[in-house]
Amino acid sequence: MSIIESVGAPLLTAAVTLGGGWLVTVRVTDRWEQVKKSREMDLAAAQDFQRLYGEFVAIWKTWDSLTDGHTPVTTPEHVGWGCLERATAAEGQIEALMAKLAAERFLTEDDIDTLGGVRQAFKVVRRSIKRGQPVGWRSSGAAPYMAIKSLSAATSVLLNTEPRTRGRPSAAVAARNFKAITDNRHETSWTDAARRFV
Repeated sequence: MSIIESVGAPLLTAAVTLGGGWLVTVRVTDRWEQVKKSREMDLAAAQDFQRLYGEFVAIWKTWDSLTDGHTPVTTPEHVGWGCLERATAAEGQIEALMAKLAAERFLTEDDIDTLGGVRQAFKVVRRSIKRGQPVGWRSSGAAPYMAIKSLSAATSVLLNTEPRTRGRPSAAVAARNFKAITDNRHETSWTDAARRFV
């Protein structure tokens, strides 16, 4: 047996083992980095949502304390104009978050109803401001307030839970989900969507 045969076979085995180990390690590391990045994005979205919910409550409370005269907000000089601007901005940010969720997650019909309900609930304050009327949720037990709390908690759980399915929906599925979330049917049923959480 020559020296090449006696050393070559073990060297070849070692090289194949090292190469295979390197490939597996690279793939595992890459997958872990993808999972980690996705989780960080989910946590950032959850923080954004919770910040927007806080903004929603702050706008509502500020507006209700300003509405003694019950006059519609029609000009920038109106005392409620700043509330209207903040409510509109928060509503736009919620809409952007809904688009993100539709594009990044496979959603169930219950998820869609929850997100559509949250979107509609955020519109309540802006609509009240435009009409010059208080939101009027005087008690923590007021049905619409209970609904927004339930829907917001469910949305926070959705955002903080790892998606049920790996991967992302196709553009067509994401578009269908976003259309369903933003469908006007939620205008009349958003408080009903929260009943399943009570």
